[in-house]
Amino acid sequence: MRKGVSWALLVLWAGSLLAAMLVYGQRQLSEFDPDGILLHKSTSVDFDSQLTLLLKSNDIPSASIIHVGASDNCYCETLTTPHQTQLLAKLDESKYQIVDITLDNVRGLGDFLTTVPALIVVDENYQLRYVGPYATGYGCFTGKNLVEQVASYTHQTPYVGAVINSDAVGCFC
Repeated sequence: MRKGVSWALLVLWAGSLLAAMLVYGQRQLSEFDPDGILLHKSTSVDFDSQLTLLLKSNDIPSASIIHVGASDNCYCETLTTPHQTQLLAKLDESKYQIVDITLDNVRGLGDFLTTVPALIVVDENYQLRYVGPYATGYGCFTGKNLVEQVASYTHQTPYVGAVINSDAVGCFC
């Protein structure tokens, strides 16, 4: 009898712990484009040119991996460093550079993006290749790392426009 009660308590404890972790984990997940602003903007025929013009006017050079963050500290931004390093290695460090910007410091960028951390990739011809998150999932590391896909988008020929990833769930501020 005592053995049965012990096992029941152990199962109850493990179930409670699992339920608490799931509830906590769900609170950590948020949508990348919850209001559909990026999705709506990206349907415009001149979306790519509008965004690249905004970046050029803020002296962002071509062949840039642009990290879009917030001016206040956000835990989710600290998780992007490994993704930046991997992406830089995949895109040839001699050509590409990482540029850090914030939504607050680039006037008009908030019209395109409302959630950070975000990634914008512009190739050596100043063609917009990718806009969206670095990764998805809990803490942006248990889900899908998008580095391989983003790197492949920069080498696609002929250029047919940017890949806009607005439908993602992960750790975003």
